[in-house]
Amino acid sequence: MKQVGNLFRSVLFLLLSIFMVGCGSTGRLMSVRKANALSDEAIEAKRRFDYYYVEAVKQKVLGNHDAAYDLLQHCRELNPNAGEVLYELGLYAIYMNEREEGVRLLQDASSLEPGNIWYLETLASYYLSRSEVEQALPCLEKMAEINPNRSDILGQLVNLYQERQEYQKAIDALNRIETLEGRDVRISLQKFQMYIELKNEDKAFQELEQLAADHPNDLSYRVLIASQYMLLGHMDKAKIVFDEVARIDPDNTSLRFAILDYYKQTKNDSLYQTCLDSLLYGERTDEATRVRVMRSFIIEQENAKADTSVVMHVFRRILDRPQTDLNMLQLYASYLDLKKVSPELLADAFYRILALEPDNKGALLQLLQINIRSLNFAEISRLCRIGTTHYPDELPFYYYQGLADYQTDQEDAAIAAFEAGVRRIKSDSDAEIVSDMFSILGDLYHDQGRNTEAYAVYDSSLVYNPNNLGCLNNYAYFLSLDKKDLDKAEEMSYKTIQAEPDNITYLDTYAWILFIKGKYTEARLYIDKVLEYAEETSDADSGDDRKLSGGVLEHAGDIYCQCGEIDQALVYWKKAKELGGTTDLLDKKIRNRKYYE
Repeated sequence: MKQVGNLFRSVLFLLLSIFMVGCGSTGRLMSVRKANALSDEAIEAKRRFDYYYVEAVKQKVLGNHDAAYDLLQHCRELNPNAGEVLYELGLYAIYMNEREEGVRLLQDASSLEPGNIWYLETLASYYLSRSEVEQALPCLEKMAEINPNRSDILGQLVNLYQERQEYQKAIDALNRIETLEGRDVRISLQKFQMYIELKNEDKAFQELEQLAADHPNDLSYRVLIASQYMLLGHMDKAKIVFDEVARIDPDNTSLRFAILDYYKQTKNDSLYQTCLDSLLYGERTDEATRVRVMRSFIIEQENAKADTSVVMHVFRRILDRPQTDLNMLQLYASYLDLKKVSPELLADAFYRILALEPDNKGALLQLLQINIRSLNFAEISRLCRIGTTHYPDELPFYYYQGLADYQTDQEDAAIAAFEAGVRRIKSDSDAEIVSDMFSILGDLYHDQGRNTEAYAVYDSSLVYNPNNLGCLNNYAYFLSLDKKDLDKAEEMSYKTIQAEPDNITYLDTYAWILFIKGKYTEARLYIDKVLEYAEETSDADSGDDRKLSGGVLEHAGDIYCQCGEIDQALVYWKKAKELGGTTDLLDKKIRNRKYYE
């Protein structure tokens, strides 16, 4: 570029010299040619600027921000007054926490292009993110001036004016929104509230009256006016409007609900109770209103710290009639859950929901939890079958069905449930549930002598959760029984005792693997820990995992026998025989005082 520029200037100088030596060509001709040359130079400068700017944008889009930033700086050198460059550099400065410099650059960009609404919007957003209302306000006002049809900008102005208690300006902005979008309840209520703040009740209620006039067939707007009178303490005016609506439509839902509050505020207990009973139990009350009234009644009773029986009595009276939708039943279940009632009562509520909507997922899951806590395996299995029918991709249903069937010795059913579940695994499935499903499936396969399949699914289990201790222990133990991959078995078993060093089951497995590998002295160290922990907790209520089984004691006898302590081995073998759960070789070991495989 530099060589081209020098050549261009040399040629230009030569041309000018020729014309100056000429016989008196007019200055006008020379001036025109000089202007053309400058124009060409400006075009070249613009071309260079455009090239580097487009390249900067390209690098930014590609995520090469260092390159983009350097190119933008070069663009700024070429044209210090390019708004688009200052804007981009301002964004980078803010990103690099150079906030003052970033804001200054954005302001400069906006000053250079005062009609560019995007620059203003970026500035306004930045100021608002930092709660700098004073700085954001002029940006938004300018934006509204540039594009008067953007309701979102006007809406932001309303919020800022309201925050600054400039209520008349907020009303003016709302009027502009109303012109764009039409009158609606939200805007009218906002204007109503602001007129109230300005102590202009007449103007406030004119807004609501106009809204009601726009909807002459919807009496809820008249009820809204009465409700606002109530909020301001104008009970007489509210009553006039209520009576007016009642003459036209005495069954109006909005009226019946609002007048309940009126009777409460005017302390007319008799009429309040009559109105409440009518809303809660009356056949004219639609279900949505009945639920709304019941919810308000519950809140009222909770605030008054009333006895639960009061609310329960109302629920029973309502629910004695057949229900056509779920809303009241769901409210009832939520209340029971809030009050921590008996699981049986809560379950009854969810069963009623399920009767009305058999595929209600929330009720199914709640009932599943209740029955899991009570260990009702038959019901868990039944609920899960419903769940898998309606929600075939939900793994928990397969998981708990398999567990329930496993607990009730229905191994084939359990295998079928787990196999169906693992076929539904997706990339976002819960890894722990998936791992447990594979692990238990491995136990079931092993119980049926399908060892190869068992080991395959154990491997799958550990892919999803390498720290699944139950899987690691069982996998290792079964490998030791098969005298297969003993190094792998030892490694997996050691991982379990590192995680839970006082777990008797894991220690017994590790001791047994060492024994199978011929490491008798090491095996004895770990089996002694098993015996020690069991003895320490024999008088404590520590659960079945601390009680020695016949199988563990037989292992202890085997290990002691191979360590040369046959008398102690006999003690453990005889205790093992009393407890049962031992191998068929135990009697032979005791009789011949010798270990047999």
